[in-house]
Formats: sequence, structure tokens, C-alpha cells
Amino acid sequence: MLEVLKVICFVTALICFVLFFVPGRFRKYLGIAAWSALVAGFLCMLPELMFHEGNVFYPVLIILCLPLLYITIRRLLAENEPVKNFTRGAGVAAIIYAPFAIFEPLGNWLIGTVVYWVQQFFYLIDYPFKMAAWNMFESLWLIPGFDHGYRDVIVLGCTGITAIAILIGVVFLTKTSWKKKLGLILLVAVPIYVVNIFRNVFVIMAYFGQWFPWLENIVTHPTIPGFASYFWSHNVMCEGGAFLLIILIAFLMFKFAPGLISSIRDIVDVYVTDVKALVRKR
Repeated sequence: MLEVLKVICFVTALICFVLFFVPGRFRKYLGIAAWSALVAGFLCMLPELMFHEGNVFYPVLIILCLPLLYITIRRLLAENEPVKNFTRGAGVAAIIYAPFAIFEPLGNWLIGTVVYWVQQFFYLIDYPFKMAAWNMFESLWLIPGFDHGYRDVIVLGCTGITAIAILIGVVFLTKTSWKKKLGLILLVAVPIYVVNIFRNVFVIMAYFGQWFPWLENIVTHPTIPGFASYFWSHNVMCEGGAFLLIILIAFLMFKFAPGLISSIRDIVDVYVTDVKALVRKR
């Protein structure tokens, strides 16, 4: 049920973001509908992120989106230019990301490319593994007490498409030539995709080898044996590393497109001002 609702929300958000680019007096309402549907879709993902993957970082971000959604709606109704610009950037990100999330064959194709390159790296270093499914890696050694090895599934969130889409959306926050935009897009997409391959490699090897069994009596999962190593490698180390990579790429983007700094500053000022106002009211 939640999966169907999530798809409906993302399809609605995509349609509204696309229509937002069409000039007209209803643009602000389309922007509001797009943001609302997008946040609703993310809320539908909370149970899977929290209870299946044991992820902490993304659920916190999703929950923090709720007051920001309120501010966005107020500012769009007031025709605030920085928030309209922010909505345009989000629209670009949605147009890039949503097709992979909505259309399963396209999403599976992207997942398949990541699976292929992870396999090729394992072949190169002669790392033992087998495929339990087309996108599921399994260790050759059995888990104690089980009749199968450790398993790790590559899903859409493992492809880096979310970060790529968001940063490409950032590229469109400022007016630059298409040549510069293309250069910035390559600066975003190529390193994130490549580093993401090695992120998956690291997580699989760390989980299969049980490299980080820290606090394994506390960090547990009802359906994932040896979850502690997966938690520390995937949810802590790699999430933190991905955050640092995004900061580095953002720094390079600002260096090559200085206008981005002022555009982002204008957007941040709006939200910081409104968040402070909300806190003072409490």
C-alpha cells in the first residue's frame, strides 16, 4: 500500500514540477503541490528506511522537511523570488530522479550498471562472491546457524542518483551558459557515480567480512544477521563519506560558477529567517 502511495506521490510531484516551468498565474500553486507531493512520497519511505535498512540519516532529513515545507508554501504564496528559484532547481532534480524511481525498467537498468561494475571490481581483485539474485550479492561462506551466506541487495538508493539529481538541480539555480552547465553536470555526475561504485564494494566487503562488529548486542536487526558491520559501514562511514564528497563537489561548483553562492545565500537567508521566526513564536 505504501509503495503504491509513494509512486502516486512521486508521479504527482513530477507532473507538478514540470508544469511549474510553464509561465502562468497558477505556477505558485503547482509549486506548492509539487513540494507537498514530494515530501509525502518521502514520508511513505520512512518505514522502509527505519525498520528495514536501519537508516538514521535520511529519516531525520525527511522529518526536518516538514517545517521547511510550511515555510516554502508561505513563501511561494507570497511570490518570493529565491524560493521560486529554489523550486525551479528542485524541479530539475525531480525531472532527473523521478523517472528512475517511477519506471521500474529504467531504475533496474541503472541498478544493473552498478551491479556490473561492482562485479567487475570483485573479479579484478579475485574476491569470492556469488549472486543470489540479479541485484543481490552473497558471500560464499555461510552465516553461523544459517544455510546461506551474508547478502547485500543493490537498490536504487545505492546508485547515487539521488545526490546526482540534487546537485544538478543546484547547477540550475544560477544563470550560466549551457556549456558551463554541461561542465558542472559532468563535475557532479561522474565522481559521484564512480565513488558510489567503490562505496558499494566497501559495504559488501565490510558486511561479508564482518569488519565492524561494534556494539553488536545493541546494533541489531530482526532480519539481517551480523547487522552491526552493515550499519557501521553503510549507515555511518559511507553516509558520512558521501556527505563530505558532496561538500567537496559543491566547493568546486562554487569555484567554477561563483554566481551559485549568491543564489544559495539568498535561499538560505529566507529559510533561516523564517525558522528563527517560528522558534521565537514558540
